[in-house]
Amino acid sequence: MNTRLLAMIVSTLSLSALVACNKAEAPADTAADVAEARTEANEDVAEARKDAASEMGSAVTDMRDSALGVEETRVEGEHKVALEKCEALAGDAQKACKDTADATFESAKARLKTQMSTSDAAGTATAPGTTAAPATSTDGTPRSR
Repeated sequence: MNTRLLAMIVSTLSLSALVACNKAEAPADTAADVAEARTEANEDVAEARKDAASEMGSAVTDMRDSALGVEETRVEGEHKVALEKCEALAGDAQKACKDTADATFESAKARLKTQMSTSDAAGTATAPGTTAAPATSTDGTPRSR
């Protein structure tokens, strides 16, 4: 019998404790908690935006560097092909062909350097030899930036 009485007392006290847990806070306490939660949420969002902007900036730089590497490799490949074609010629014609290939190569390298410095100054991620697509809305019409 003692065990049964003890179990009933413990369950009654436990139930009383659980009912007291859902007691409403005072309105002033609730308002303060809401204001604190809102402030923390705004700080978290600001930090997340800052992190995202930093990551996007790094991505833009990586894209520019990658695009430059691809274009440099393409230009070097074209130069090698042009020099090999010159091998079919003889004498002065071969020398003139190689000089032309070298001049074209140097011109292409200078163009790449100019394009990359222009895109660095503008802060764009447009690959050399390409143009940026205009911004469009969801219906396909151009929108202002």
